Amino acid sequence: MSIRAKYAALDRQCRDFHQTHFTPSWLHPDKTRLYIWLGLIMAIIAIAANGHMRSWQFDRWQADPDIYFIDDMPSVSTADAGFFLATAKAIKTENSSDAFHQKRLFPNNLDRQDNPDNRLTKEQLLSVMIAYLAPDASNKALLESAHAMLPITAMITAVAIICLFGSAGFWWEGSIAALGGGLSFSYLSRSAVGRIDTDQLNLAFFYGVTALVLLAARIKSWRAAILASILAGSMNWLFSWWYSKDIFSWFFLGVLVWTGLMTHRDLKRTLAQAIIFILLSGTFVRTGGVAIDMFTNLNLEFGTLVFPNAFQTITELQVIPFTDLLRSITHYPAIGIFGIISLLIWVIFNPVIGIAMLPILGLGMLNFIFGNRVVFFAAPIVWFGVAWGLFALIRYLTSWFTRKYHTRKYQTDSHHARKYQTGSHHAPMPAFMARSSAMVMPITALILTALVYLNAYNPLSNPYLPIPSFSRDVLTGFAHLNSHIASRPNPKPAVIASWWDYGYIATFLSDMNSLHDGGAQVTPITHFVARALTANSQAETAAILTLLAEDGLDGLRSKSETAGALDAHFASFSGASKADIYLVLTHQMVPWMQAISQLGMWDATRGKPINIRPGDNRLEYQTIRCNDNSAPPHLICAGRRFDLTRGTIDQNPLMSRMVETRKGKIIAQRQYKRSQGLVMQAHDLGDATIQTHIMHPRLYQSSFNQLFYLGAENPLYFTLIDDRFPFYRIYKVKN
Repeated sequence: MSIRAKYAALDRQCRDFHQTHFTPSWLHPDKTRLYIWLGLIMAIIAIAANGHMRSWQFDRWQADPDIYFIDDMPSVSTADAGFFLATAKAIKTENSSDAFHQKRLFPNNLDRQDNPDNRLTKEQLLSVMIAYLAPDASNKALLESAHAMLPITAMITAVAIICLFGSAGFWWEGSIAALGGGLSFSYLSRSAVGRIDTDQLNLAFFYGVTALVLLAARIKSWRAAILASILAGSMNWLFSWWYSKDIFSWFFLGVLVWTGLMTHRDLKRTLAQAIIFILLSGTFVRTGGVAIDMFTNLNLEFGTLVFPNAFQTITELQVIPFTDLLRSITHYPAIGIFGIISLLIWVIFNPVIGIAMLPILGLGMLNFIFGNRVVFFAAPIVWFGVAWGLFALIRYLTSWFTRKYHTRKYQTDSHHARKYQTGSHHAPMPAFMARSSAMVMPITALILTALVYLNAYNPLSNPYLPIPSFSRDVLTGFAHLNSHIASRPNPKPAVIASWWDYGYIATFLSDMNSLHDGGAQVTPITHFVARALTANSQAETAAILTLLAEDGLDGLRSKSETAGALDAHFASFSGASKADIYLVLTHQMVPWMQAISQLGMWDATRGKPINIRPGDNRLEYQTIRCNDNSAPPHLICAGRRFDLTRGTIDQNPLMSRMVETRKGKIIAQRQYKRSQGLVMQAHDLGDATIQTHIMHPRLYQSSFNQLFYLGAENPLYFTLIDDRFPFYRIYKVKN
């Protein structure tokens, strides 16, 4: 017997074994007219609920504009929103995003030209859509158009999820997956109001392309299979235009080849479909992918210097515990565990489609590499597992009850037949019982739909309203900074220096250059901005910012080639000459200080942290609450007794200094004998609000603390140009 014949025989045996042992009737729903109509109703509920949730969120934002609006413009709930908005503005005004990119990472991108031919396909699809939908290039028009997309993209996502599982024959389960997954925290938090980012449609494209690939692989008609392959390749091309992570294309191709071969055993057909998909996708000839080392490496090299990886400090890249991962998907971890177990059982009973879909679950579980930002990919398939497991269990119990009834009826009939010598067969199940049995699944489906909705985030029982990523006052400051820049005599290139979270949105609102942003987190710029903020000398801060704004990465590279040259340059500030540098310090940077100091308190020459305590280089503002009844010189704060006369905490001499401020200016201070002890800062913010911090003396000495909290700028290095303390302060580096 030839190898091919042996393989064919083994294949038949496997199919027969699976058909005999793994295809009980209760595994699959009966495709009755009631099933179809109820499936349509469930799908409409899932689609409408997803769109309504985002619309409700925006309505709540509109109802409280003092928090959620910038002047008359809606705010944003992601730092990346500024990138897509600024890109859309450049496309709207100049048909290319080059003008925006030239303002980023100033001055390194001044000559950057990514799209000199003004080809829209070279631009981000999201930005192109915002630019097309906005009536003009004003910030307000762009923001309103971007917000208007969110309910629509949420509904499109629900449709894609339903179609994926529906194409496998599970329409009810697909509707539950769209409802639970679309309203889970893992996805809702990435597609909610203000979340102007590609995540709003990433799930739709991912599940939509997978659905078309499965349809192309399983459909019987050759012509229909070719048409589905064309549609799948075209949608994958759109997906790549929307979110240029071409590694997904290999997953889709694998699903097409695996499912096609296992379904039809036709190599020529599968090969033809794969070629069509590859050619139309247009992604397999590129080298784009995911730089995993950026997520896994603790340190990054730049010439002879070694810097800490900023990705370690980003919240959405943090690995979360497995129970928290499940909680973000199903709210209750037990439901998530049930869904995963049910899904694995479903794979056993449906090995061809199951193995094709299982990597979707794996992608969501890659949280240990890419952080919690990828968890939402798994949300719908976990909810599919929940729905399939419950429906299969109910169908099994119904089938078991029916068999049990017939068995007992048969035994009763046999007993009477023996007693009266009759051979009559048992009567069928009474009509009312048959009708009740037929209604079990529809009633279960409706109850499950209601329970999933009430369990998920919704306006009725579990409302979720994201807060803007940046405070209204800070964004207003960026928006108004442009008017100050326009009135300068003898203007030079103006650049904003702040923390990277503000980079995109600051450029969008002010049309100014920025030193760094969310796309330059892993460059040396991030370390040196952090070093400037944590430096204990305003001269060093000004020197660092001037070098970054005037010489850029080339200046860093040339001065780092000689040992000590970079530090020597930072110690000899002579004033900015080529650019006007605006240092923006905000109240939001206070809780970010741990991340800032983790990156800034670092010896780049040795590649080691500058620790302030054993094994820790992080600085932190520790907010403490003092009892209203206590009064100086003795305060009870955080359960401890502070003696402001002697500088003691619970009678231990732990303090080196106490500072009082009003409206961001020092009004009183006291020094104690312990020179390296803790520092207390008490800030009178007005309206009877007192904010008290305890901090390490190194943080007290930092330029950030001196400039933002104490307003103690050295006129040789900085000039205050906009003071909106306690929200923000903007300083200009001395020319």
